[in-house]
Amino acid sequence: MAFTPNADALDRFLETVLDAYKAGRADRNSCVGAIAQVVTAAAIDNTGEFESYIRLSERQLFDFGE
Repeated sequence: MAFTPNADALDRFLETVLDAYKAGRADRNSCVGAIAQVVTAAAIDNTGEFESYIRLSERQLFDFGE
């Protein structure tokens, strides 16, 4: 069965990552890592990880332990 991502949640995830980068709240490497995590989950058909990860808040995505 083909993997079909939730388009609305994916859009919100990408907006969150790009907005955090633009505002300087997350660096380039962190943003690339977040996007790579989602792409990899989709590529290996790990639907659970994909769906969970794209629903994380900015704070959860970029928790640097501060």
